[in-house]
Amino acid sequence: MATGPRAAPPGFSDHTFTSTSGTELSVRVWPADPPVASPAPFLFLTHGGGFLGAHHFTPPPWVFPGFRARGYHLVSHSYRLAPQARLDDQLADSLEALAWSRANLPSILGSGMIDVDRYALYGDSAGGLLATLMGTHLTSPPPKAIVNVYGVVDIPSAKSALDAQIPDAERQPWKGEFTEEELEAFLSDRDPANILTASTAWREMDEVSDVELSKRWATDFKYTKRVRLQSELHVWRSSHTKSVSLFITAAMHPEKFDDEAKLDAFIRSVSPLQVLRQRQAEGRTEYPPTALLHGTGDTAVPVQQSYDMAKALKEMGVPVIERYEEGEEHVFDLKYTVCFFPSCVCSKWMEADLRM
Repeated sequence: MATGPRAAPPGFSDHTFTSTSGTELSVRVWPADPPVASPAPFLFLTHGGGFLGAHHFTPPPWVFPGFRARGYHLVSHSYRLAPQARLDDQLADSLEALAWSRANLPSILGSGMIDVDRYALYGDSAGGLLATLMGTHLTSPPPKAIVNVYGVVDIPSAKSALDAQIPDAERQPWKGEFTEEELEAFLSDRDPANILTASTAWREMDEVSDVELSKRWATDFKYTKRVRLQSELHVWRSSHTKSVSLFITAAMHPEKFDDEAKLDAFIRSVSPLQVLRQRQAEGRTEYPPTALLHGTGDTAVPVQQSYDMAKALKEMGVPVIERYEEGEEHVFDLKYTVCFFPSCVCSKWMEADLRM
């Protein structure tokens, strides 16, 4: 059995387009196998990776069979990574990739094979934030549902919870190709010429060669110095005692704001739960049905994030499906290769909750 980075499931086609930012973005499409209904709906996947890492080449191992075999086309997309891109840039890329997909999937998949108005959004970790934030922007038509897998939804409360977790005195010394000083300096790199739209998810270069990785991801990928720097920045930031503060430096670009009040207002504007609470205060209760999946032992994104999101959505009258795995850490679901819910939530979505 192969170990290390998982391989991309077969049967896809790759597509690229130039976004309004001038950056070339990529979309990978897997047709439903077979479509339960024709025209079929599609699932739009936004990958995680701390806004600094990972890629769109390989869907989570349970998502691929959990949705594709139940009649969904799968569409996975890239976006500009931090620290050159800000979180609202990543949101813009995600929205633009969705719009491009809705415009082009009929020609990619064939006439009558897809209903581009019947789609759901999926995101895990950083992608969970982006997917739920997309849900506050999409209205014509809105997604039929949103799947947020251990994603941050309220950056201010996550910062308060995580920055106090581990005393600096207990932090393990950093060991890597690049020094902490080099990585900290790179957090503030804003040069658009340095933008990447795909990187390693963690430490793939310690497990397989880039030749082998290219085979598994079915794309030409090299461990260049630039890629290695991005990879170490992601690992270093994720394991740092001040991980959320460093995330704000990388993905919020605080130096571009005149004062703390303006930075705080921006952070609230890209925190889905903050946006929804503001809308609720205005009497607006529209939001897609949402599924929240989280491990209760998650030390990267506290499970309280999902608890709070579920509570707010229920108060708005939004249908919510919750699944919490006792004691499980971040990315716990990657060990599953089939839909792992006792009463498969995928089937529930197909029948009633998604109202597809």
